[in-house]
Amino acid sequence: MNIDKTIEFLKNKNKLPIDDLKTLLKKGTEVLKQEINVIQINAPVAIVGDLHGKFDDLLNMFLLNGEVENQKYVFMGDYVNRGLNSILCFAYLIALKIKYPERITLLRGNHESRKICEVYGLVREIEKKYSSIEPFEWFVETFQALPLAAIVNGSVICIHGGLSSSINTINDIETINRFQEIPSSGSFCDLVWSDPTEEIEDYKESPRGAGILFGKKALESFLDKNNLTLLVRAHQLIQSGYKYDFGEKCLTVWSVPNYCNTCSNSASVFHLDENLTRSFKHFETISDF
Repeated sequence: MNIDKTIEFLKNKNKLPIDDLKTLLKKGTEVLKQEINVIQINAPVAIVGDLHGKFDDLLNMFLLNGEVENQKYVFMGDYVNRGLNSILCFAYLIALKIKYPERITLLRGNHESRKICEVYGLVREIEKKYSSIEPFEWFVETFQALPLAAIVNGSVICIHGGLSSSINTINDIETINRFQEIPSSGSFCDLVWSDPTEEIEDYKESPRGAGILFGKKALESFLDKNNLTLLVRAHQLIQSGYKYDFGEKCLTVWSVPNYCNTCSNSASVFHLDENLTRSFKHFETISDF
């Protein structure tokens, strides 16, 4: 497979032949399996939240924030479902990962899950575009190789959802077996499903039915134990594109403009420069797809 030609082919919104899709995802899985659960990254870096299958908006995001050869990225998961172009979104990012493995980090979100994809769109899209369910198994294999967290300059941790009462240290994340379906409870589940709330201090059951709610005291304890200053996460729609909680110690980044083509929300990308100075790049939707 010529990865440069594949990237250009996907960028032009072409459907990969089924054999090429298999080759791409298998190669991507091999690359991802070489990574540990928690990736260490040096700034400057751009940090991206949910994408949910809106490929035109993903391309526009790169146009506004820099292509991967010039800008390092952390993507915090939820590449698929809801939107109409989940296959393109994920395949394009995997192709970029193969070409630039040190410049793009792809984390796992709660939608990178067999059960969620069977309900929220990816399976239907695969069946429609390939007249076969077989490619879904290749996607699942790649999902299960995605790492769980990234740490920038030893100070800023990126996770899709949030904290877990079962996780006290970074080493606790490292010991998780990520090469599996996301469990319905426990530390792995919490990392991709949990949410912050100002209404409690520690931890509380989540109304989502998966993950937990975590408060300021829980967050500060985790940050202090691990010599961290900020938790960056995705997972929740934010109308303005980002939102701070707990005195700017927890940041939610949302990168799907006009979510589900009904929410009329802005999107944002979070930037950390070499000194960890924080900034945001806002953007609006350019597509209904």
